[in-house]
Amino acid sequence: MLSRFLALDRLLLPTQPLWRVQPFHHLDLPWQHTHPALCEALSALDLPALQGLEQDALGRQALLWPLVPQAAELATLCRLPHLPCSAPMAAPAHVPGRKWAQIWAFAQQLDAADRQGHILEWCAGKGHLGRLLARQGQPVVSLEWDADLCQAARQLSAGLPQQIVQQDVLASGSGPWLAGARQAVALHACGDLHRHLLQQGVAQGVASLSLAPCCYHKHAHEQYQPLSRAAQASALGLTRRQLQLPLQETVTGGARVRRLRWQELSWRLTFDALQRDLRGEETYLPLPSFAKERLAGELLAFIRWAADTKGLTLPAQLDVTPYLQQAQARLAQVLRMELVLGLFRRPLELWLLCDYALYLQEQGYGVSLAEFCERPLTPRNILLQAHKLASAEGG
Repeated sequence: MLSRFLALDRLLLPTQPLWRVQPFHHLDLPWQHTHPALCEALSALDLPALQGLEQDALGRQALLWPLVPQAAELATLCRLPHLPCSAPMAAPAHVPGRKWAQIWAFAQQLDAADRQGHILEWCAGKGHLGRLLARQGQPVVSLEWDADLCQAARQLSAGLPQQIVQQDVLASGSGPWLAGARQAVALHACGDLHRHLLQQGVAQGVASLSLAPCCYHKHAHEQYQPLSRAAQASALGLTRRQLQLPLQETVTGGARVRRLRWQELSWRLTFDALQRDLRGEETYLPLPSFAKERLAGELLAFIRWAADTKGLTLPAQLDVTPYLQQAQARLAQVLRMELVLGLFRRPLELWLLCDYALYLQEQGYGVSLAEFCERPLTPRNILLQAHKLASAEGG
């Protein structure tokens, strides 16, 4: 684990100019002087070719690996064992199919030998994972802070050995629940929620931890706070913005999802061209996340919403056509930059997961990282499992 981490760190440090880029902030490729051959190859790709490469891993590899010397080694470092999984049983009516397949695959990897005593489900939501484990005869305690979700979970778990507890897992009251658990599990707990599980699990001496982390950027600090000694010694210095990078990819969904993504990029860029004109400033003005339903209306309605969100006054007569044309040209540039960023999303995620794993090793746990399902099912498909070693338990 330490060798993998140090190798990732060694390769990520010199490539920072390639992956610390924020595409929407740049009108042109920012690597013209440092990576001219890379920029030349990217500039030769038109929009259809760029869109096609988003779904063509081998094509991206053939294009980019010769131009980014560290790319091949980074990809090798990101290879993890793939855990076998049986076909899922039919999804319950109240659980979406893709979500159920993730829950099933995750639950398959929980070793029955470690299921003595109750299992603690961390950030349970409606308790779907815990309910599956309870149906298998395992006593489960599910912690969730949202009262409505707790109520729904209680109704769904009636008659099962599953206790639903309303609990803010970041509060001090979560510790006693961990203290009584033999095993703690968390499927896609976000940011500080899964980090707190690691730290509290260690503090309470939980024998076994199984988690698939998500949303690393949901972190209380602007600057990432490493857990392990090796990551604390690193000069990488990740910010919350870089912690978002692993999440900024589309591997699930079909053609409709991709079309919506390109539409959203185009509309955001249209507003960006307009706001630069209105403000007389060549700087990016970020918009917040929004529900995809907003893309179902007209572009002009979206522009009005965006302007209102950022406190800008639009002219009474507004022709968005020239700004849309600018956006179409910039869309290709954004996709060119995102192709390069794509080389570093998984390596950054593995750097973070190795930090977690090394921290647990320092605390006396044996740790493994593996893929518990295919990435098209969920890109957050890495399972971290930790088991307290007998020597540490004896100490």
